[in-house]
Amino acid sequence: MTHILNFIKKYWFIFAIIILYFLLAGLNFLPDPLNIFRKKKLEINDTPVVVQKIKEIGELTTAEFYGEVYADINEVYDDLIALHKDSLLAHSALFYKDYSGLKVYMQKFGEQTDREKEYNQERKRYKNMLNDYILKVSEFEESEANIIQQLSKTNGRKKKRKLNKQLESIRKNIEQSKKELADASGRFEKIENQYRQKRFAYWESRKARNLVYIGRGWVKAGINLQSISENDIVINSNEESSIQILLPNPVILNADINPWFIYTKEKQVRGFEVFLEKTGSIFTNNNFTDKEVKELKHKCKDKLMEVGIEKGLLRNARKSAAKTIENFFRLIGFEHVDIKFKSDKQIADNG
Repeated sequence: MTHILNFIKKYWFIFAIIILYFLLAGLNFLPDPLNIFRKKKLEINDTPVVVQKIKEIGELTTAEFYGEVYADINEVYDDLIALHKDSLLAHSALFYKDYSGLKVYMQKFGEQTDREKEYNQERKRYKNMLNDYILKVSEFEESEANIIQQLSKTNGRKKKRKLNKQLESIRKNIEQSKKELADASGRFEKIENQYRQKRFAYWESRKARNLVYIGRGWVKAGINLQSISENDIVINSNEESSIQILLPNPVILNADINPWFIYTKEKQVRGFEVFLEKTGSIFTNNNFTDKEVKELKHKCKDKLMEVGIEKGLLRNARKSAAKTIENFFRLIGFEHVDIKFKSDKQIADNG
């Protein structure tokens, strides 16, 4: 203890200088070059440096979603037909080699599509007839009321007879229209029942040969800061420097389903798992090809991303990105940070 006191007495002036420095720095009496604790006030000329700092971050993940989805081989076939309809018709043999159940599926799909087209035409025809009948009833009621009113004011037999004939004629016409509608309604009911039965049989037939996978994985969302330019940043050099940043809209950055979703000694859960497998036949040419399995797994990833978006992944990524970037710029010296996204600007421009 004595040695420490002797050391302080000997070099007291050094300690005094250090204490004075911290005191002046804390009260902001020291000029910027001497005050290591004062935040550097960034100028407009610093914009290229700021842009470079942001670009160095690259892809910024700000939200993640973990979930489980189901996908089956029929969904893969549906996508193929929707995306490659013309190619399927022109080069069907090439597709049938990679997708062993596609030929039968396309045949059933085509039959069901034709049935739906015919049914929709019949439904439209019946609906138009129903609308016409409603219009006729409205016109009849108006005409009937008008004729009855004229009859109440007419004394002449000849004119009354003429009006009664008109009334009888329009009543017969509406009755005929009513009968025609009833007949059409009966026919359409039969058509609708037949369509529903065949539609149910079609959906049941999709189960005869099917492969269902469970996919468990994650989706990451955030912003890609590589697209930031000097036009997206405005620095205001005032007493308290401020910055305005226009960020790119949040996007899905990555999605993956690993072989193991959870792998520990206590718990093991696979990323991909076969939930159902039915070939519909014992013959090998009806088994599932590597291409079918690959596309089905890819479908699981697509559905995982869709579910993530539905659960608000991009919305969460936006909030988190704004907070992260704000904190980043406060750390490098800005007092006020104003964050906006390009989607906001697009809405403002269109509004």
